Amino acid sequence: MILASPYARVSSQLELQLTVSPYTRLSDRSKEIVRLFLLFVDPPAHTRLRGLVSQAFTPRQVARMEPAVTALVAELLAKVEGEPEPDLVEALARPLPVQVMSELIGVPRHRWAWMQQMSDEVVKLLNPFVNFDPGAANTAVAEFESYFIELAAERRKNPTEDLITALAQVEDESGDRLSEIELVSMVAFLLFAGHETTTGLIGNALVALARYPEQRRRLLDEPSMWDTAVEELIRWDTAVHTDPRSMTVDTKIGDVTIKAGDSVNVMLGAANRDPKVFADPHTLRLDRDQGAPISFGHGIHYCIGAALARMELRAAVRAVLHRFGHYTIDESTIVWKESLVTRGPTSLPVRHPRPVDAGASQLGIVEWDQAVG
Repeated sequence: MILASPYARVSSQLELQLTVSPYTRLSDRSKEIVRLFLLFVDPPAHTRLRGLVSQAFTPRQVARMEPAVTALVAELLAKVEGEPEPDLVEALARPLPVQVMSELIGVPRHRWAWMQQMSDEVVKLLNPFVNFDPGAANTAVAEFESYFIELAAERRKNPTEDLITALAQVEDESGDRLSEIELVSMVAFLLFAGHETTTGLIGNALVALARYPEQRRRLLDEPSMWDTAVEELIRWDTAVHTDPRSMTVDTKIGDVTIKAGDSVNVMLGAANRDPKVFADPHTLRLDRDQGAPISFGHGIHYCIGAALARMELRAAVRAVLHRFGHYTIDESTIVWKESLVTRGPTSLPVRHPRPVDAGASQLGIVEWDQAVG
């Protein structure tokens, strides 16, 4: 498989991108920070960076976030509870991942709006089909770097349980540590990866459940399905549809030979509909328990934040079903992202049958659904 091949490289994709305008007008520092994103680093550098970061971004770090994720979802939805047609991308799917990552990293709440702005700038840098202002990008990168170097220095003096403390302190057996620029790049990468993909996953899942109300009804009635439902929603309409590589040797796939130096795009969305892996792949089945989607990639570049993304998706969708039940979507009002790489709505107004009773938050999903019909 291409994604697991030791002869498939990722760095050349970025280097090609940096040879065209407006990327050529990025500062050397901006380019270096982007080059250090795990997404664009090949072994052996990738092995070293991933090893260090994995010591900091642990299952324990993710697990401690669950109460915060649940609370943030509730807080965001409470702001639009009285609206008859809230935009659930603007209200929930877009801000939630940035707030969760900010909380995880250890950024104080008064800086969260700034983190959203920084994340929006990073996203522009990584979409080759969307123009951006390189001057504004360079300014944002410099501001981002300055803040996190200062924050890391403060955490070294006064450590806490957050991720920036762990990244600032992590050290391998040989004494190797992340340099300042590597630490800044890692924070920027985690912010981008946690924002763009999770926003898309949540939006795509809400659209799918509106299109297939019988599946949503089953999920409301059978909460034991949540584990399989999350995996199926991730498979059904993944937020990342392409995963590019360049081959270093001639590689044969079926009857096709990819020459050394050629680029190839692995179509994750298509792989998730492979009938050899998924029975009846074009049907949404929230109780599906066979096959594993590759929405988070495969091999050494498997998404380091996959567990956190799953947690956010589950918390967000559960809360929407809890508050809005049998919501509907006029698909002519959905605004979709313009990208060949990522997929998801950028605007998603939903209609719900009636205002949620103030006491609904005290009920379980099934009990609340039954109470409102």
